[in-house]
Amino acid sequence: MDLRFLLFVFVCAIRCNDANGLSAQFLQDYFADKFIHQIVVFACYNHLERVSLSRQLMLSDTKLSYISISENINMKTTLAVNYYKLGIVLDLDCTKSEIVLDKFQKERLPYNESYFWMVISKDSMPPIEILRKLPLTVETEFTLALHHDEIYVLYDVYNPSYRHGGRLNVTYMGVWNPLDGLSIKLTQYKYKRRADFQGLHLNFSIALSNPPLPDLMTYISNPINRHLDTMHRFNYALLLQLRDYYNYTMILTQSETWGYLINGSFNGLLGDMIKGLVDVGVTPLQFKRERIDVAEFTVQTYLARPSFFLRHPKKTSVRNGFLKPFREEVWWIVVAVGFIYWLILWLTSKLELYYRNRMPFSKINLEVGFETGFICMAAISQQGLTDSPRLYSGRIVFLSLFVWALLLYQFYSASIVGSLLAEPPRYINDLKDLLESNLEIGIDDIAYNYDFFATTSDPVALELYKRKVAPNKYRKKPAFYNHTEGLRKVKKGGFAFHADVNTAYKIITLFPAKHVATVTSKHSPFKKMVTYGMRQIMEHGLSERLMHVWQYRRPICPKTHSSTPVPVALGEFLPATLLLLMGLIIAVAVLSVENFCKRCKYPEQLSCNTYVIPGFKNQADINMYIQGHS
Repeated sequence: MDLRFLLFVFVCAIRCNDANGLSAQFLQDYFADKFIHQIVVFACYNHLERVSLSRQLMLSDTKLSYISISENINMKTTLAVNYYKLGIVLDLDCTKSEIVLDKFQKERLPYNESYFWMVISKDSMPPIEILRKLPLTVETEFTLALHHDEIYVLYDVYNPSYRHGGRLNVTYMGVWNPLDGLSIKLTQYKYKRRADFQGLHLNFSIALSNPPLPDLMTYISNPINRHLDTMHRFNYALLLQLRDYYNYTMILTQSETWGYLINGSFNGLLGDMIKGLVDVGVTPLQFKRERIDVAEFTVQTYLARPSFFLRHPKKTSVRNGFLKPFREEVWWIVVAVGFIYWLILWLTSKLELYYRNRMPFSKINLEVGFETGFICMAAISQQGLTDSPRLYSGRIVFLSLFVWALLLYQFYSASIVGSLLAEPPRYINDLKDLLESNLEIGIDDIAYNYDFFATTSDPVALELYKRKVAPNKYRKKPAFYNHTEGLRKVKKGGFAFHADVNTAYKIITLFPAKHVATVTSKHSPFKKMVTYGMRQIMEHGLSERLMHVWQYRRPICPKTHSSTPVPVALGEFLPATLLLLMGLIIAVAVLSVENFCKRCKYPEQLSCNTYVIPGFKNQADINMYIQGHS
C-alpha cells in the first residue's frame, strides 16, 4: 500500500514538473518576443510548482516574482515599474483571480504599455463577460492564452476606450506549441490594426484668441480671414484628417484660454484636461516645464514664428551724420593739414610784410594770424575771399590749399549723397540690438504674450519688457496692441511690433521660434495613437497641403521700393541746423564785443562819423596803400 502511494506521488510530481516546464517555456518565448525580462506571476500554485516555474524562467535570465493571490495585495507596490515594461501573468482558472483584476482597477492602475498582461485559461472560449468589465484602452497590451493540452491559442484583447463606451475587441493573435514555438499572425503596427474606433465619441477642445464669427464650426472650418487664429484652425484641419484615419467622432468644445498656471492650478484647456473633460487639444501648446506634469505632448504639427516687424531705421550714434563720411583719424588728419597750411600762410604773409618795408599792402597783412586762419577755414568750407597773398610763394600755398580743400569736399559731399541713396545697414539682428535701438515696441495683445513675459527668465526679454513695454511715466498702460493697430504704427516708422507671421503677412525674428505640439491629457491612452496618426498625415504630405490653405506667404517686396526716394529725417539734418545756429550766436556775440570795444577805444571818431583804418599812422600811409593797389 505504501509503495503504491509513493509511486502515485512520484508520477504526479513528474506530470506537474512537465506542466510547469511547458508553461515556463511558453512564457519565456512570449515575453522574449516582447523584450520583457521582468515578470510578476499571480497564481494558485503549490510550493513545488512555484519553485519549478521560477527555476525554469530564471535560467533564461528573466527576473520573476511569484505573488499568491489574497485580499491584502498592494498592487501599486507589487507592480512598481522600475523598467519601461513589466510582464504580468495571471492564472484566470485560479478561484481568486478576479481579486487581481479588481484590485488593479480600484487602485487606478492603467492598462497601458507599461504592463504587458498574459492571462492564461483552460476554457475553450474567451471569457467575454470578464473582459468586457475591464477598463481597457487602445494602448492596452493584454493577451489571452487558452491552454489546450500542449497548445496555447493567443488572442489580442483591447477596447478603443472603455471610459467612452467603446466595444471590446478580441482578435486572434497566434499560437504556441512545443514543436513550432511562438507563431504570431498580427504583424501590423498596433495603432494601425486598431485604427477603427467605430465612431467612438472623443472629447476635443479649442482655445481661440478672436471671436468665432458667425459660429464656431463655420469659423474654424473655412479659410476666411485665415490670418486670425491660424495655428488653431490649421491644427483643427489636421485633426479632421486624424478623425478620418481612426473613424472617431469629435465632440468639440471651446475653452477660454490655452491653459496657464495661476495660483497653483491650471485654467482653460489644460484645466479641462486635468478634470477629465477633454481628451485631446485642438489648440497646439508650447512645450513648457510646468505643463509636462499635466499633459502629454505628441507631434509638432505647427511652427509658430512670432517675430518683430519693423521698418529698419538708420543707425543712430553719438557721431552725427555730417561726421560719418570720414573716420575719426581722417578728421584729425584734416585738422592737422589745415593747421600746417595756416602756419605756412602765416609765414608767407610775414615775409610779404617784411619785403614790403613793413607796410601792410593787403588786408592779410593787417591781422596776419586771424586772416590766414580765416583763409584756411574758408578753403575747407568752400567759401570765397576778398583778398589773397601778393608774393608768389604765398600764392602757391594759397592755390594748393584750395585744390586740397576742393578734393576733400568732393569726397565728403559724395559720401553724404551716397549714404542717402544707399540702403541703410541692418544692425538690428537680435533681441539685444532691438533693446538698444531707439525704436518703440508693441506686443500683440494675446494671452500667450502676457504669459511669456510673466514666466520667462531671459534677462534680455525681461529688460525689454521693463524698458519698452511696461507702464512708466511716459507710457500709462502696457504696450499691447491688436495686430491692426500695431502694424499701422510699423507703417509710420520708428516702431517694432511683435506678432505671428501668419497674422502680420495678411496685413502687410527675434524671439526664438516656438515649437508647439498637439497635446492629450496626462497618461492618456490616446497619446501614441495621436502620435502615430499625425506622423502618417505629415509624412504623406497632407499637412503641407493644409499649410498652403491656412498660411499666408511672405509679402514680396516690390522692385521699385528700393528706388523710391527716402526723405532725410529731421534727426539727420539737425546737426547742420545746430551748427548754423551756433555760428549765428557766435557772430552776434563777436559783433557785440567789437562794437563795445570800438566805442570804448574811439569815442571821438565814432561821434564825428570818422572811420579810422587800423594799422595806418597818418594820411601818407593811406595814400601809399592806395597807390600800391591802383
